[in-house]
Amino acid sequence: MIDFHGLRHRWLQVSAIAALFACLAIGCGSSDVGVTYPVNGLITMNGEPLNSASTVILFKPNAARGNASPDEPAGTVDAQGQYRLTTKGKGGAPPGWYKVVVTAVESRPEHAKSPQMKSVAKSLVPPKYGRAETTDLEIEVVESAVSGAYDLKLAK
Repeated sequence: MIDFHGLRHRWLQVSAIAALFACLAIGCGSSDVGVTYPVNGLITMNGEPLNSASTVILFKPNAARGNASPDEPAGTVDAQGQYRLTTKGKGGAPPGWYKVVVTAVESRPEHAKSPQMKSVAKSLVPPKYGRAETTDLEIEVVESAVSGAYDLKLAK
């Protein structure tokens, strides 16, 4: 039986990653974002660095906690699982509370088991982290963050 809901969800994740990379590449418009503060940290999954080249981190402004910014800072990770955010090409993120969305897929999609199924990239993180509505990761960007304040600890 084909899990169409799961396939659709994975397709949406891969599409979101592609759109985010395109947005980062072109700068997503004007770089007039105002004040930003450096945001970088280590992202782990079950205590191990999440270092897939496909990993994308998106900070969605949390209006419920007072952040009405129209900007969504984003970043990718390096081989050690370290990430660094930019906002419209400017380093860092505007101050305020954010819901943190994380997506990552295997570098090689699973092969279809039958001609009716299409190859789908397998998510490396639980689906709850892939949407602002379901993620439990929240971070406040501040001027002088303590060391490790922006580390992201994911669990399966």
